[in-house]
Amino acid sequence: MRLVDEIRGGLTALAVVAFAALIGATFHVPLPGAALLQSLQFHVALPVLGLAVLMFLMRARWRAVLVALAASASLAEGAWDVGRQQWNRIEASAGETIGSFKVLSFNLLFSNLGNGERIADMILASGADVVMTMESGPLFAQLDRLAAEYPFRVGCDRTEDDCDLMLMSRLPLDRTEVRGLSWMSRERLMLGTVTIAGQPVHVAAVHMTKPYFDDFAVVDSRILRRRLDERTGPIVIAGDFNAAPWSEEIVWLTNTTGLLPGPGYPATWPVALGPAGVPIDNVFARPPLVIESVEALPDPMGSNHRGLVATLALKAPVPD
Repeated sequence: MRLVDEIRGGLTALAVVAFAALIGATFHVPLPGAALLQSLQFHVALPVLGLAVLMFLMRARWRAVLVALAASASLAEGAWDVGRQQWNRIEASAGETIGSFKVLSFNLLFSNLGNGERIADMILASGADVVMTMESGPLFAQLDRLAAEYPFRVGCDRTEDDCDLMLMSRLPLDRTEVRGLSWMSRERLMLGTVTIAGQPVHVAAVHMTKPYFDDFAVVDSRILRRRLDERTGPIVIAGDFNAAPWSEEIVWLTNTTGLLPGPGYPATWPVALGPAGVPIDNVFARPPLVIESVEALPDPMGSNHRGLVATLALKAPVPD
């Protein structure tokens, strides 16, 4: 057997595995871990497209065409979800801005205790009006310092070990709540209301279950939707969703609650991949609140996530 035939056979076998991964990344597959593949949809489809090019060069042309079509279909499906989100965001951005504020969201990593002071310094210098942190233990020893700038706080009121989700604000916080999601996500949702330009705006911090823990992430999203529906009017929710905005559960959540993303999807995890990572930490807003910009913090400061800073604008109603 010629070497080129052996290479073609090996590429074909690889294409079969890649095709199975594409199915899991693009469609609902009731298997453990399938939700994780959905967040990696573009990360799976683009290399598979490259595999199709290689197969074509190795003269496995019909097989290459089939693989390329499958990868292109997956990319198109993901692009459709992203494009629809962005089109709705652009439409919601019309109208005069009557108020604005800044939100910072950051998963600090529980074991990142040595960087607590640096992280507190960054928060104090950020200019953020509302701060949402996950795995917040590194900040437990810094709470008194932070209280000088952020006197309104929900969470981290017991011990360092219990200090996971935390919501801080320099603006007065009303209607504060600490809620649970699934059994795996106790006290993983915090809500409050601030006043922007004389109007109530709801703020929510969330830390959702990892997608490979059976169906707990699905339960999280269903309960989260109900909790958000209890708050009418503009709302911003930020935190560690453990899923990308184009994954099935997040698309369902945003479609059913009217939440919209910012103008980009900064990669936040894993930090070693930089901009090639996955945006599993996110900020969403419900009109008339609109995210004007969202950026990843340049320095993860010892965390395995990159934090996000978003500027939000409250829009006046557009006349008919």
